[in-house]
Amino acid sequence: MRKIFIWCFVIIVALISIAAICDIIVSKNATGKTFDDVDSIPHRKVGLILGTSPISTWNGRRNYYFDHRIKAGADLYKAGKVDWLVVSGGDYRNTENGYDEPVAMRDSLMKQGVDSNRIILDYDGMRTLNSIAKMRDVYCQDSITIISQEYHNERALYQAKHLGIDAIAFNAKTPGRRTSWLRNRGREVLARVKLFIDITRGLHPDIKESVVRDFTNVDTDVLTVSHVTTKYGDLICLKPEMERLQMDMVCGEVPSPENDSIVLAFAGAFTGTEFDKGHSNIAGDHVSGGKRFKGYRCKRNTGAFTWSSTSGPQFYYKDYTSALDCAEQEGGMGFAQEMMIHNGNAVKTTRPLGNRNIFRALCLNSDNKLVLYESQGVVTFGNFIEALLSQGVKEGLYTDMGQGWNYCFYRVNKSDKSPKYLHSTSLPYASNFVVMTVK
Repeated sequence: MRKIFIWCFVIIVALISIAAICDIIVSKNATGKTFDDVDSIPHRKVGLILGTSPISTWNGRRNYYFDHRIKAGADLYKAGKVDWLVVSGGDYRNTENGYDEPVAMRDSLMKQGVDSNRIILDYDGMRTLNSIAKMRDVYCQDSITIISQEYHNERALYQAKHLGIDAIAFNAKTPGRRTSWLRNRGREVLARVKLFIDITRGLHPDIKESVVRDFTNVDTDVLTVSHVTTKYGDLICLKPEMERLQMDMVCGEVPSPENDSIVLAFAGAFTGTEFDKGHSNIAGDHVSGGKRFKGYRCKRNTGAFTWSSTSGPQFYYKDYTSALDCAEQEGGMGFAQEMMIHNGNAVKTTRPLGNRNIFRALCLNSDNKLVLYESQGVVTFGNFIEALLSQGVKEGLYTDMGQGWNYCFYRVNKSDKSPKYLHSTSLPYASNFVVMTVK
């Protein structure tokens, strides 16, 4: 009996030691490869979000591991740290508590402002090994960012190393419930032991989708479109890739959608009702084609926007005369309008906050990117401003409102011959437009 007890003790100690060694090896391998801060993580073309159910399989409650992974992926995308997001999970629609993991992840990402065209659905993600191997063998990616909780990332990084993939990882927040953390951490220790058993056995990933395709090797989009839900009203967001575009202000003519060099065109400054007056029909001084022009006085012009290839997009509040001078000297463009948001705060506007219409604003977003926001339908002006603030807008300059003034068309890809419209009809006396074209 004593010998049996000793042998049992030895076996238990050996198993615990093996588990501890496997755990330490995996953790050590991840040193310097995991990141908690969006600003510090390097750019990778593709981010891989490892799947989990939106509803806990343990208790049927909301799964916050899912929510935090989605937020982490959206934060990386909006900060320009990844260009694409692969959502890798399983299709459990035919099970008792059926759900479609990749679609659930895609829909949640879209609600956080990620362009659906930049989300790839992967249904082979029943296991972490499959998700990572597919990145290499099917999607032709040898350098990726993995997105999950820290302990899961560490194991995924070891698998990526074993498969010859240069991977880094972004740590999504781990939910604070101690019971769920202990349960998942305990499962992770066992999963790390199984990782080495699978490597020793030479286990191969089980990938059903076999058509090799590099989804990133396409004619790259120059503008992304997303729909954002806020409690103040929904927004349409157009986000141009300014690194590849240039801007100007076109005065005295309505940009033609047949001009396929135009990626985005929208009304800029206020205008009067006499089109034949040219630049004097435009509210406030403005810069077009690198030349400054004088417009009529307008008390609503409390801010301005300028762009040049030298300085990029710039917003100004109250004192903007010298900014327009600089835009002229740098061969750029610029116009004055009503400032709505400055330095991340709402500013006093002449337009009543209760005014109802379809509103649009040129903005500097939370990731310091230039975006064009429009209300999804009629809202109050005050709610439109609050909706922009909820998205972390730092600078917001009103452009226009209503069907006639809101003439706007855009192309997602420079190869698109026919544009899409936010509004397809322009008023006959709208005489200035902000236009973006490919460099």
